[in-house]
Amino acid sequence: MTSPRLTIDMWADVLCPWCYVGERRLSAAVARSPHAADIELRIHTWQLDPNVPTQVTWIPEYRVAKFGVTPAQARAMENGVAGEAAADGLPYVLDRPVRNTLDMLRLVHLGNEHGVGLQYMSAMHAELFGGNPDTFEHDTLIRLGEELGIPADEIRDVLATDRYADAVQADHDAAVTLGARGVPFTVLGERLGIPGTASARQYTDAINQAWEQING
Repeated sequence: MTSPRLTIDMWADVLCPWCYVGERRLSAAVARSPHAADIELRIHTWQLDPNVPTQVTWIPEYRVAKFGVTPAQARAMENGVAGEAAADGLPYVLDRPVRNTLDMLRLVHLGNEHGVGLQYMSAMHAELFGGNPDTFEHDTLIRLGEELGIPADEIRDVLATDRYADAVQADHDAAVTLGARGVPFTVLGERLGIPGTASARQYTDAINQAWEQING
């Protein structure tokens, strides 16, 4: 008898540092699972801040303006996440660019159409948190998509239109219906929810628990 596949749905934004850390931990937990071949990890989009300008700013100034904190407090917030990222072997540049992510999230939906949405967002995360000042440029987004096998003309078409904007909104609405108030937000087996970023061990335990539930 064949075991049912376990679906894991994760909502994330490119700007979200905890999504960057959480996605890597969750992906690693899936890869380590003895059931990895029967687990489908699906990425969904959630735009944390639709009011971020379409012109590039920088993370220290962005945090000061958005949260009303001092530059020192903004730096302390970044240092906390940077420590978590470093513990997982992830690069994390504190002084990085910030821009509205709607275009990137729409491209993630294009990536999903090609079966590489998760990899596309992961590549965007790597560019952004690795410190590439040109992360948001169309040339960068086209390059990342092409490296995953997405035709450049399809990427350009999305960037030149509003394609998948409704899909971004639909993802957001679906997560809210499930109880999400922010990201990362993860649902395993369409029943076990994890708000926020979990540790690698917690993701592993959740995968085991969800697997037992669907195969009990």
